[in-house]
Amino acid sequence: MHNQETDLQATSVRWVTVEKCAELVGWSKDAINSLRVKGKIRMDVHWIKRNGRIFIDMAAFQQWIGTGR
Repeated sequence: MHNQETDLQATSVRWVTVEKCAELVGWSKDAINSLRVKGKIRMDVHWIKRNGRIFIDMAAFQQWIGTGR
């Protein structure tokens, strides 16, 4: 579900796990991981890997959703 409350949460925290990103935007974890693997969202622009975990930059991801870049 996507509503004003999740919009506020997404903008107040910049880096989130793939799981949290999926929850916030209403997509599956697999869909987000597929974007990563296919290079649609780029490492060090839209996501990073730290201590073995993937983190999504919500500001960059939201921009990608809006513009495709």
